[in-house]
Amino acid sequence: MKIWSYLTTVKLPWLWIVAAVSLSGVIHIAAVLSLPYVAERDAWARLSAISSPNQFYVLPSDAENAPLPLMAPDVASAFCRFDLTEKNVLLRPYLPDATWTLAIFTRYGENFYVITGAEARRKDLRLLLVPRERLARETVSEKTEEDEEQIIVITPSETGVALMHAPIRSGDFMTSTAAALNLTTCEPQKPTDAQLLASGAPEVVAPPPVAPPARRKNRRGTRNYR
Repeated sequence: MKIWSYLTTVKLPWLWIVAAVSLSGVIHIAAVLSLPYVAERDAWARLSAISSPNQFYVLPSDAENAPLPLMAPDVASAFCRFDLTEKNVLLRPYLPDATWTLAIFTRYGENFYVITGAEARRKDLRLLLVPRERLARETVSEKTEEDEEQIIVITPSETGVALMHAPIRSGDFMTSTAAALNLTTCEPQKPTDAQLLASGAPEVVAPPPVAPPARRKNRRGTRNYR
């Protein structure tokens, strides 16, 4: 207490030094946290220049044409920029190997979902991306009308990136790995019959079958086949 009283009564520059260091630390942290929101050439902007929403694209692996920095040369990648503004998006990743990975990020790079081939335990998956704010007014389930299993992934934002990673064992596997990545699809969800009825859309009724024309009879009572 005596030392603190002495330091506070004596005019020393250390108080200003501590305040300056603390303020610079706060400014540095704020700048780092705000960088994804103010950067003009972030991952979203780079991928937007070479893609359309709700479609999967295989990224080039060579360093000269790679759209993202620091891409591993022994890993093949594919991505989809999903947009949930109007409809939910259906992801059907193909995970033929335990080392394959699907990661889903928000528009600003926040990872909120990851699944590997080892965790999936099956090659074909069905993931339905639903924004959190729209989940309350929609009816979604882990079973489709065709009794197909699906995983409901609640997204914190309406836009983001789904990224597939596939390790390449050797250069000979590059072609087959790229072909397997192309089996992954990303598309807006088609409305089900229940959703169409709930939205008030008119039910499509099939036209009645057309009866064949009746055959005429001649005067003698026999059928005329001409």
